[in-house]
Amino acid sequence: MEKINRNAPCPCGSGKKYKKCCGANEAISITQLLESEIDELQKQMIQFAFTYFGEEIEEDFALFEENSEIQLDDEQEREFFEMIHGIWFSLFEELDDGKSIMEKFIASEAGKIRRPKLRQILQSWANPRAIAGKVIKSEHNKLTFEDGFSGEQLDAIVTGTPVELEANSFFMGMIVPFEQNYVFFPAPFDLPDLVAENAFAFIADSAMANGYDSLQEYVTDFFMEVMSDLPMVGAQVDIEDLNWPAPIYKEVADIFKTRLDSLNVLPPFVDMGVVLWYSYCQKKQKRIQNPNATAAGLHYLISKIAPVEKIYTQKDLAQMYGVSAGAISSNASDLETTLSQEIEEIMGMYSDEVRPPAQAGSVIEFPTKPRIVEPEQPRKLKKVSRRDEERAQELIFEALQEEGRKRYQLAEQALGLNPYCVDAYVILAEDVDFLDEAVMMFRRGMEVGAQALGKEFFEENKGYFWGLIETRPYMRAKQHYAEALYLLGDADGAIGQYEEMLVLNPMDNQGVRDSLFVVYVDKGELQKARELLEKYDEDTTQNAYNKLLLELVEHGYTMKAKKLLKEAKKANKFVPAYLTGKKKLPDELPDFYGFGDDNEAICYAGMHKLLWDKVDGLSEWMKK
Repeated sequence: MEKINRNAPCPCGSGKKYKKCCGANEAISITQLLESEIDELQKQMIQFAFTYFGEEIEEDFALFEENSEIQLDDEQEREFFEMIHGIWFSLFEELDDGKSIMEKFIASEAGKIRRPKLRQILQSWANPRAIAGKVIKSEHNKLTFEDGFSGEQLDAIVTGTPVELEANSFFMGMIVPFEQNYVFFPAPFDLPDLVAENAFAFIADSAMANGYDSLQEYVTDFFMEVMSDLPMVGAQVDIEDLNWPAPIYKEVADIFKTRLDSLNVLPPFVDMGVVLWYSYCQKKQKRIQNPNATAAGLHYLISKIAPVEKIYTQKDLAQMYGVSAGAISSNASDLETTLSQEIEEIMGMYSDEVRPPAQAGSVIEFPTKPRIVEPEQPRKLKKVSRRDEERAQELIFEALQEEGRKRYQLAEQALGLNPYCVDAYVILAEDVDFLDEAVMMFRRGMEVGAQALGKEFFEENKGYFWGLIETRPYMRAKQHYAEALYLLGDADGAIGQYEEMLVLNPMDNQGVRDSLFVVYVDKGELQKARELLEKYDEDTTQNAYNKLLLELVEHGYTMKAKKLLKEAKKANKFVPAYLTGKKKLPDELPDFYGFGDDNEAICYAGMHKLLWDKVDGLSEWMKK
């Protein structure tokens, strides 16, 4: 610190002479003094938040805990997450009046601060920032780091206890402005065992899955969820620690892991494959002639059962591993048969995660004609070899990655090999001119799917259909068929299909209950709609606004409706603007959404607005 004339104005901005202010104790610098006062301000803000808004913070934490996979059994760990959540909520979440707790704290305390510089720093805290970054340099209480998404190099200090983080390590944190730099609020949270690039890739994939274009916005909105999920990304299975029956089995695991790591597949999916292969080795020790072929078969199986970013065909993998497609097919089939129980459990884990937003009429929109053509009667189909089934499925995987005429040609080739290929009918339904023709295709797909499964299969597996991989093409075709019937005006037919699906799969991984509710209300079957909500009583935006809708339709603008509106806004505050027409719905609905975000509001309004439009005086009531 350069020498300051004792009679000069104090550089801290107090307006006093230096000798009467900071110069009274020259052992401490102005910067140190500000850092100490900033640390005290942070503590005051936390106390302010929990004192005056503890109920709101507690309610939101309960929602986070309910919706996350994290288990907070350890008291110390729970206290940590509660504190971090409280700070995040205070910095970023808006209360009912549209202001954050931090903004309220600034309004309450800024006028009490005598030091102008400190007051300016506090007022700048209205612009906090959530960070996922990589450490460049760490010295005492100062951190130089790179923002993982913008690439900016930033400096931030940590008040209170100094921190030392390893260079290139990954961390997350919340920062607020401190003059030209930043200060952590309260400190960075590092995960030294997690490769920074893997963490950024995981966040980017999660943001895309939740319909976010801005990674910064996603990290801000889902800070707590990302914090709780990231440790699982870094916790990879150690192949060396597993008790393999023979070295050749470990070699397969090493080849598999090395290949998927080179393709930047997220660690949890790599771990899944290693664990499945280890389970297989405990059940069966077959003679392995070519470990590359076995690893390729495992790779193909994982791409089928897990929501990995890219699905490779057997032809792709054959070139990648230097083996034949036939060897991959044989190994994948053996693995799938031996590990059927484990795969069923995995499919159950991921089915809800990859569920698309529910929306009425999600089939392609066709011009309709005033007639419905009866589908042809089911006919007995030829027997199909396992080889042709697999070749047909390969063609479907290729078709799903294509567009235009090539897509439909591949689907037709698949049907030529396997007339029971339900997914081929669903794809070909896109290529017809009228909706009633698409209905025929969907129904035909259902029929051949049912024939392939057989009556006994339906009886034996009723109640947990979606958990079995082979049922999914049939269930997808049935959902499309129901949606198309509703668009054609056959509400009773649609209801029948949806109700059958809920009998086959009460867990409803496909979200048909959302579509069924719309049809019930549209037909005036309000009691059935209410019973459906009670059966699937979940704390979701769908249910919150649907409960409100039923109250308005049945009883009008009651006090109960007012309370339900407040609860619905807590689930998603963006929905009313779309229901009242204040905001216009986009021409195309988003593919994915996050809980409580604008995309979710668009999906809900796009599906239900025809029902809300029938409620008179809605806009005026919601404004009040």
